[in-house]
Amino acid sequence: MSDDEIESRHLAMLQVCDSVFPIGAFALSNGMETFVQRDFLRKGPDFEQYLKNYLEVAPYKEIGQMVIAGKYAQDARLSAKGLERRLTELDELASALQSAREIREGSERMCARLIKLVDKMDAGQSAGNAGNVRSDAAGRNTHPDDAGIESRSPHLSTYRSLIAAGRCRGLHSIAMGLYAADHAASLRSAAVTYGYSLISALTMCAAKAIPLSQFAGQVALHDSFPNLVHAVDVAFTLKPDDLGISGAYLDIAAMQHETLYSRLYMS
Repeated sequence: MSDDEIESRHLAMLQVCDSVFPIGAFALSNGMETFVQRDFLRKGPDFEQYLKNYLEVAPYKEIGQMVIAGKYAQDARLSAKGLERRLTELDELASALQSAREIREGSERMCARLIKLVDKMDAGQSAGNAGNVRSDAAGRNTHPDDAGIESRSPHLSTYRSLIAAGRCRGLHSIAMGLYAADHAASLRSAAVTYGYSLISALTMCAAKAIPLSQFAGQVALHDSFPNLVHAVDVAFTLKPDDLGISGAYLDIAAMQHETLYSRLYMS
């Protein structure tokens, strides 16, 4: 890839991970609001510890699911049917591991909105690039006249079809991994960007819910970068059977969130 193509692909990941991307991610606290009301999160150092603990768990949850989905999509040994089977199995496993109802339903809504927006972005790109022939990483033609608009995101389109057929529930983390396989220059860089979006969202939640000053929140976010990179590295070593082996307390907090007396966030 040329330098311009690499930068363009990096921007594609930044867009779908941005706080202004309208899929509802920043309306979710993923159970953090429970810890605030239980008086576990009161000041900056508490939040720093929370981020550290969250990133210790993340490889076995969202980041791990995203990475495994992306690796499936990039595996040239898998046939189309083989990829569908692997995605169906991963979707079933990851859905079962989303033990908190609000987290599971929130992830499904974000997945549906992501797919809908990507469809519209692909359509707009096809209209703007009429006559240009492009190829994906596997060498497949992505010219809109030859392969259809959806072929600009072929792996994400496969997931969309599985969801429409009722074979998958549709989870945001899996959709992000497939989007990264279709558009990112590097799956590892995409996973770091995705992980950053997760902890950035938590920082915004903490600023409102604790409440935490923006200064303290950004310091905690910055200090968590080495832990984030390590979490991504761990995720790349995992197999599907490793998912869900950690993070029970976070799941319990997310379940308790459903019955909190007052709430700022949807989960």
